[in-house]
Amino acid sequence: MKGVPGLLIAVGLGVVGAFLNLAYLANKASEFEKVEFIAIAQRVNAGDKFHEGHFKPVSIPRVNVGNLETMAVHWSDRNTVIGEPATKTYDENEILLQKQIRTPPEMDIKKLLAADERVLWIPVDTRTFVASLVNAGDSVSFIVPRTTGSGPTPADGSEGGGERAPSSTETVGPFRILALGNRLGSQEVLRASGVMPTQENVMAVAVKIAEGEFEPKAQRVLEVMRLTNFQQVQVILHPSPDAGKGK
Repeated sequence: MKGVPGLLIAVGLGVVGAFLNLAYLANKASEFEKVEFIAIAQRVNAGDKFHEGHFKPVSIPRVNVGNLETMAVHWSDRNTVIGEPATKTYDENEILLQKQIRTPPEMDIKKLLAADERVLWIPVDTRTFVASLVNAGDSVSFIVPRTTGSGPTPADGSEGGGERAPSSTETVGPFRILALGNRLGSQEVLRASGVMPTQENVMAVAVKIAEGEFEPKAQRVLEVMRLTNFQQVQVILHPSPDAGKGK
């Protein structure tokens, strides 16, 4: 029995030693574990759209990551920034930060307009397109009811009965999108700034104006909206200017 206390002490010291050893190994593992972030592979000018070739991974030991964990863009998230415009000029080896790719909540839509452009808000039917696939800068046209001077053309072409004809529509456009609801960029970028997309059933587009008059296609959309009591319209998305160039 005399040796029992000594045995218990030895066991206790062994347990403490095991915990200390595990803590040491965990600390060493964190030194070897790497976290990958996006670094710039080549110079990018402000306004250029990011593509895969602009990026390269940079590995940093987790123990040295610090605030980069939340401030820098992880390499695994690079697809969320590809296609986004650069908000500044980047030099080679610069680490891409979250705040540099976010759409600022206070961004002024008026700054997206040329001197001869104005913003026109169009009510759109979100059942007819996937809003998350449409972004500012895209070109769209609108499918609207073909109207007469007093209202939409009746489906049967007359006030009374008779043979019914298909309802008539026309396509008006193209227009450049400035915003979709409160979103001036992609949904991923908006969410990264902590803001949820809202009112995506209202699309802001740029229209030309000269001598106080809207261009004809803008006048046509305004006329249709007035005659249909601002009925939502269907959206047609146009190809990107560089569509097919990679094939």
